[in-house]
Amino acid sequence: MDRREDPIEQESLAALLSRVVGDAEQVARAEIELQKAKIVAKIDDARNAILLLVAAIAIGSVALTAFVVGALLVLAQIIGPLGATGAVVGALVVLSALLGWFSMRQFKRLFGATEEQA
Repeated sequence: MDRREDPIEQESLAALLSRVVGDAEQVARAEIELQKAKIVAKIDDARNAILLLVAAIAIGSVALTAFVVGALLVLAQIIGPLGATGAVVGALVVLSALLGWFSMRQFKRLFGATEEQA
């Protein structure tokens, strides 16, 4: 009986275990690299979203400025320049105060602060 031994059978248990550990390390490294690539892709997406948001805020700011100037020009003809300035500034201060108040309510709700704690 001429029996040839399989090369795998010739390897010792220590050698097989060493190969398994090496393969597991390669799989772990590949998984880490995959996760790094996914994180970098998410960061790129977030960066693009932030850039778009900044552009939207800038354009919105220009539009608001144009609206304020237009309101001043129209109101100046009706109630005079000083009255128009007072009316527009007053309206913007009230709007700003309301938005700030709504924001504080949201933060209190978000972080669990009650009216008694505030």
